[in-house]
Amino acid sequence: INAEYGGAPRVVARPPSASVIGRSAAKHMPQNIPKVKVLPLHWQKIPPISFKKSIWPEMVDQSPSIDVDLLEEYFATKPAVAKLNKKQGTEQKNILDAKRSQNMGIFLHGCGIQPGNISDVVSRIKRSEISNIENITALKKFAPTNEDREAFSRIPPAKLKELDKADQLMWHMIDTPFFTPRLHILEITMALPNDHDDITIMVDNILGVCQVLLSDSSFLKFLEKILSVGNMLNSGNKKTSPGFKISSTLPKLVNVRSQDKAHTLLDFIVQQAVLIDDDCLSFVNVMESVHKASQCSSIVSLSAEVDIMKQDMNKLTEQANTLSQYPAVDNPHHKDLENFVNDVRNFVKCFHQPLQQLSDRAIQMKSDYQKVLERFGESPNTDSEEFLKILSEFQTSLVDSIKKCPHPLPQCVAHLKPKPKPVATAKPKQMADLTGSLLKSNLFKRSQVDLHASSDADNDKHWS
Repeated sequence: INAEYGGAPRVVARPPSASVIGRSAAKHMPQNIPKVKVLPLHWQKIPPISFKKSIWPEMVDQSPSIDVDLLEEYFATKPAVAKLNKKQGTEQKNILDAKRSQNMGIFLHGCGIQPGNISDVVSRIKRSEISNIENITALKKFAPTNEDREAFSRIPPAKLKELDKADQLMWHMIDTPFFTPRLHILEITMALPNDHDDITIMVDNILGVCQVLLSDSSFLKFLEKILSVGNMLNSGNKKTSPGFKISSTLPKLVNVRSQDKAHTLLDFIVQQAVLIDDDCLSFVNVMESVHKASQCSSIVSLSAEVDIMKQDMNKLTEQANTLSQYPAVDNPHHKDLENFVNDVRNFVKCFHQPLQQLSDRAIQMKSDYQKVLERFGESPNTDSEEFLKILSEFQTSLVDSIKKCPHPLPQCVAHLKPKPKPVATAKPKQMADLTGSLLKSNLFKRSQVDLHASSDADNDKHWS
C-alpha cells in the first residue's frame, strides 16, 4: 500500500521514510480482522493524486469496536454449490397549398385569433394574445417565405374578403413589418422567465446538497464506519485501502448479503453505527434533499442553459436596436413598432438583475461541486447527475436499513422507526351481525333441542 499510494521505496540499509499517504494507509489497516474467510467488498481505491486533499488521511480505524463475530456470522463465505443447467425455452381557390392552409386554419381555430388582428398580436409583449410558447412556435412555422411575398403582393386589400382565413392570415403577416423577428423576440421573452424559474430551482437543489456534503461531519463519521468494515472484509485478500470512491462503493453495500440473504452489508454497518456512535446518523435528515437534486439536469447542462439565456438577452438588445431604425415617414405601423421596441428594452432592463443573480449562483454551484469531488477524492470529471443519483439511491437504502435495525434507534432517526400496527378489534355492529348469524344457524338450533331434552330427562328422574 505504501508503494501504491506514494510511500517511500523500501531500502535495505535503513527503514523507509513513510509519506503522508503511506502513514494513512498503515493507519487504516484494521486491527480487528475476521478469522474466517468472508465476502469481499469490491471498492475502488482513491488514486494517489486525489488522496492528499481529501478527507481520507484523517480517517481512524474503528475495527476494534466492530462486532467481528456478527460480521463473520453474516458474511462468511460458503462452499460453492454446483448449479443445474436450466432448460432454455423454444414478435373559393386558395393561394396557399391545401395542407398548409388546413394547418393554418386549425391554428386560427385553436387560438381564437382573427387574421386581421395578427399585427396587434405581435406589436406588444405585455398584452400579447398568444398565451403560450407553443402558439408562437406554430406561427414561426407559418412565417411567410419569399415565394409567399411574391404571390400575395398582387392582391390588393380590397380583395381580402374573397380569400379564406388562412390566406388572409398570410396576407396580414406579410403586411406587418419585421413579423418574423418579432416572433423570435416574443419566443425569447416568453421562454426566459419560465426557464429562469426552472433552472433556479435546480441550481438551489444542487447547491443545498453540496453544502451538506461540505459541512456535515456526521456523514464523515458514517463513511469511517464503512471504511473500517470494508478493510476488515478485505483483510484476507490484501485489498485494504485508506479510502474509497463513494460513487462506486456506496451502491455495493446493498449487494453484499449475509448467508441467509436476510441482511445486507449496509444493514450491518447501520447496526454497528447505532451501537458505537449514534450521532453519525444525523446526516440522514438533511440528506433528504438529495432526492430532488438527483432529478435535476447535470451541472454542465445547467451552466450551458444559463449561458444561452445570457446570449438571448444580448439578441433582444440587438434586435430592438435593429427595429428602432425602421423609417417613420408615412409609416402607419411606426407607432406600434416603437411601442414594441420600448417593451423589449424594458424587459431586458427588468430581467437583467435576476439573470445575473442566477448566473452567480450557477458559478457557485459549479465551484462547490468541484470542492465536493476534491473532498471525497472523486474524479474531477465525475458527472453530477450520475453522482447525485447514486447518493439518492444510497439515501433510500440507508433509510430502509435504519427501519430494519433491531436495536433502539438514536433520537436523530427515531422518527424513522415503523410504528406498530394497532390490533384490529370487532366493531359493535359487526359483533351484533355475528351474534344474529349464530342464533339463526342450524348448529345453535340443534344445541337448544338437545339442551331441552336433557332437562326433561333430569326432571323425570327427580320425580321418580
